[in-house]
Amino acid sequence: MIILMLTVLFLVFLFVGIPVAFALGIPALFYFLVVDIPIAFVSHIMISPLKNYVLVALPAFLLSGRMMNSTGVTDRLFKCAQALVGRFRGGLAYTNVLASAMFASMSGTAVGDAGGLGQVEMEMMDRAGYDKAFSAGITACSSVLGPLIPPSVAMVVLGASSDLNISALFLGGFIPGLLMMVALIVNLFLRSRLTDSGRNWPVNRIPANEVAGAILRGLPPMGTPLIIIGGISFGVVTPTEAAVLAIDYSLFLGLVYGEISIKNLWTTLVETVETVGTFMIIISIAGFFTWIVTKEGLPGIIYQVLAPVVSSSATTGLLVFGLLFLILGCFLDTTAAILLVTPVLMPIVRRMEIDPLHFGVVMVCALVIGIITPPFGICLFVVADVAKISVKVITIECLKYLPAMAIILVAIIFIPECVTWLPKYLLNL
Repeated sequence: MIILMLTVLFLVFLFVGIPVAFALGIPALFYFLVVDIPIAFVSHIMISPLKNYVLVALPAFLLSGRMMNSTGVTDRLFKCAQALVGRFRGGLAYTNVLASAMFASMSGTAVGDAGGLGQVEMEMMDRAGYDKAFSAGITACSSVLGPLIPPSVAMVVLGASSDLNISALFLGGFIPGLLMMVALIVNLFLRSRLTDSGRNWPVNRIPANEVAGAILRGLPPMGTPLIIIGGISFGVVTPTEAAVLAIDYSLFLGLVYGEISIKNLWTTLVETVETVGTFMIIISIAGFFTWIVTKEGLPGIIYQVLAPVVSSSATTGLLVFGLLFLILGCFLDTTAAILLVTPVLMPIVRRMEIDPLHFGVVMVCALVIGIITPPFGICLFVVADVAKISVKVITIECLKYLPAMAIILVAIIFIPECVTWLPKYLLNL
């Protein structure tokens, strides 16, 4: 009964527009007032999730991504991608996806991609004559590559809240991220051939004498994924150490390009601190909320409900969980959803003999699809604000890409090697 009451309160607060931290915190406060719990114990429960060393990687990756935004890297990445695929019909749409995949290896977040590189992408597509809704839609959809292609803030949070190996999660998300990129490109290719609007998409070639230069200027920023993925894969650095090295490298690029100043560095630091503060508040409150529902027996209830459904195979269980996360992602930010459900579901996953690594990547993949799905997909609102058009218009455009993305999610569920092969090969897990 208490679990039902807390859940109803949480959903009501969420639907009326109260921020996630307070939507979780107010029901938790209600429980504290009803049940006799010492206030000192409450503070201990809320601080405990923050006492995790791997969370140091969270602000580091966020700072690295923002510094790449403020040091001219995004423009160079976009030009590099345009040099590679701009010669095709609808080339800037392909460029949008490819550049987002490149930037995903630096930013680690969908919102960082949508709000940073996304602005550059949409401005270029608008000047080239693309429909504003189309450019906004593909920008929102390509932003989901951020949490999948390493480094990933979502994977850091997942590892911290589930004791999963973050290096394995990073590598496990790499192939699904590439598959998602390919799905978007195939979607664009088919539309460029089979639809009237697609046949009229412009071609935006970079002059032949500028191609080599654009590619060369895009190569130095690509050193970031080499530092992160290569360093982690070969055991040279931990994910946290790789994040700090990424900051140093982004600062070095800013000095080389001459586009860093005390003012924009300070702005970047302030934005990072504000974002990290929000994350930490959510982590803390979600920890207390999760402790409450666990104490009241929610994991046992979920297991009793799901056990008959998923007893036939782990794949069936993952399909059920994938559908659950798709729905949850429509209402919650990816990080908040991970913090809310991981401590509750992970013991059930292990009890059902589902591979936790496979489960974790499927969770992130399903949740990031939700961030471009109505009614509360956060990237829809971010891109709408940047593009200055309505959320409804962007939503209609994004729906055209969802079937392709859902196919990739199902493929990842049915073919676990998409997730597990790279960590096993590089980390011997």
